[in-house]
Amino acid sequence: MTFLEPALLFALPLAALPVIIHLIHLYRRRQVKWAAMMFLLMAQRMNKGLSRLRQVLILAFRVLAVAAIIFVITRPLAGGWLGLTGGAPDTVMILLDRSASMEQQNTTTGVSKRLAGLRNIARAIHDAVGTRSRLVLVDSAVGDPQSLDKAERLLDMPHTGPTDTKADIPGLLQKALDYITTNKSGRTDVWLLSDLQQGDWDAAGGRWETLRSAYAGLQGVRFHLLAYPQVADDDLAVRVERVTRRETSAKAELLMDLRITRQAGQALQPLEVPLRVVINGAATTVKVTLKESQLVLQGQTFPIDKSLKRGWGRVELPGDACLPNNAWYFVFDEPPPLRSVIVSDDELETSGLAAALGAAADPSRKYAVTRLRSQRAAEIPWDETALIVWQAPLPKADDVLARQLENHVASGRSVLFLPPESPDDVRFLGLGWGPWQGGSGSRAQAVEWWRNDADILANLRDGTALPVGSVEVTRHVPVLGEGVPLARLPNREPLLVRAGGEQGGGAYFLGTLTGPGASSLARDGVVMFAMLHRSLNEGARTLGKARQRSAALGSLGADPSAWKPVEAREESVPSINLPLLAGVRSSGEMLTALNRPATEDEPLHLTSANLDELFTGLDYRFLTDTLDDGRSLTSEIWRTFLMVMALALLGEALLCMPGRPEPGRAAANPFFARANSDPAQNGASSFREPAQPTA
Repeated sequence: MTFLEPALLFALPLAALPVIIHLIHLYRRRQVKWAAMMFLLMAQRMNKGLSRLRQVLILAFRVLAVAAIIFVITRPLAGGWLGLTGGAPDTVMILLDRSASMEQQNTTTGVSKRLAGLRNIARAIHDAVGTRSRLVLVDSAVGDPQSLDKAERLLDMPHTGPTDTKADIPGLLQKALDYITTNKSGRTDVWLLSDLQQGDWDAAGGRWETLRSAYAGLQGVRFHLLAYPQVADDDLAVRVERVTRRETSAKAELLMDLRITRQAGQALQPLEVPLRVVINGAATTVKVTLKESQLVLQGQTFPIDKSLKRGWGRVELPGDACLPNNAWYFVFDEPPPLRSVIVSDDELETSGLAAALGAAADPSRKYAVTRLRSQRAAEIPWDETALIVWQAPLPKADDVLARQLENHVASGRSVLFLPPESPDDVRFLGLGWGPWQGGSGSRAQAVEWWRNDADILANLRDGTALPVGSVEVTRHVPVLGEGVPLARLPNREPLLVRAGGEQGGGAYFLGTLTGPGASSLARDGVVMFAMLHRSLNEGARTLGKARQRSAALGSLGADPSAWKPVEAREESVPSINLPLLAGVRSSGEMLTALNRPATEDEPLHLTSANLDELFTGLDYRFLTDTLDDGRSLTSEIWRTFLMVMALALLGEALLCMPGRPEPGRAAANPFFARANSDPAQNGASSFREPAQPTA
């Protein structure tokens, strides 16, 4: 509980006035001895216990009534987090999830989860702490701490607007930790606004344990989570998974692989969906029927003019509660070759990799594989290579190759690291190798867990899982460091870990080799082939003059102002927001389509049990809200104290009422009836027992 007028709490000692008045009244009377004193003393002794109890209760009710009226005029607040704040902290940090899924709206009011949460938090901070605390905002899209002069600024800042990006909740908490430790922020309340989407929280990642340990060592840090986990039942989402231009002697057309999904909570009745396809500004509409929770259209054709060699477009669904997932943007051009480079001194080990990468998974694309020894790694054609397979010692941090590999990953391309025969303690992007374990004669270990909802080990398009669980590993090295685990051996030992890759691609560390002396990857082939070609295709999305990228801060490079939106409706978008919003951007001959990340379409959310596990050992409070609930996080409760005051005065009045006399006895002896009356009825002042009479 907190107060809008806390200074008036200094008046609380006035609640002791009834006790003071009672004591003064008790000692100001004179004693007069008279003949019938013994009868009064007898009556007093008979009623002494009950009389004292009534006197104490009357005084307590009067004190409570005065205290209640003081609380009324201080305007107390309670509810949600603020019932437990215990006063204004030194610093209030607001961690804001600006991911695409936070734009789900109440279709009646048009208020999104993001806006509803910001309004609630701004009102709560204004009522609870006003300007007495330092306010700091950290959002998921930009990430730089922003100081606020007042809570109302949350509603009109550029850093709190909508985006089509994803959120990295552990990264947000790490930025808050860095700010707290760097600025010595004192007692700090960390307020986190999120929709609890699993892809944003990375609950299975390796960063949470480190975060818990670091925060547990800080004094006075409290976490308050406002969550909007509800998903609209009528929500539909569309994705374009592949776009290819095909031309024959008679016509030209675009071939698209489309995926339309709906929430599993809906009754799975057939649903006819109008699909609007816009290509270079020209629109056409086709109707498709969604019978299950998703519909996959492979090789859907749309005719185009033969003179149109490159261009852009989008696929749209009718508007519903979540607008960001109703559209998907794409670009097309002459596809570049799918080039991969293998860096290794072991030709026998990498021969299977070269054969798999050279196999044409897509007959319409050209595949090129180059094999280089580690001494010739500087010859890699960086601007043309989608995937690098690196089976050599990791380059040191001050090495030119290390910077080139980092730039390769940052640009959205892929690197697959395989352990060398002699691992050292060098790390790349925070990951490195441990010593070799197992070998010939060792018992094979099967993969115990792998991530099948996203990344290079995800299920097939029809939902069938890759046979990762049948992969056997006889020789491996531990992957050291913090990254995103994609596969684990028994005892939760990571086998495949990913680092980086915010723009697609990424750095993958596989803790074993593909040959028969280390694993069954090359023998079985399916998992290895899928891993290689998925990472190759992901890295190729940033090659050529038409590129697909996920909306993020660095998706358009270091200078977003060099890019312009291709559609006139987006001309008013500030250049700083162009990398954060879905759409098609152009710069010279380059075309880039930005879309929400794939994880933003996942319907899975964390539960309260998951949150309890993530925040184990921390001072943490959890509050859920809905878009249909217009209640504030705080409310004035002075009416409650006014009711308490009325009840206290009523109780005091009841205790002060004189007892009902016995009719016969009172009539026969009026003096005795008067002597048995409770002196507390006259203002709760006690009857002072006179001194014993002397002979």
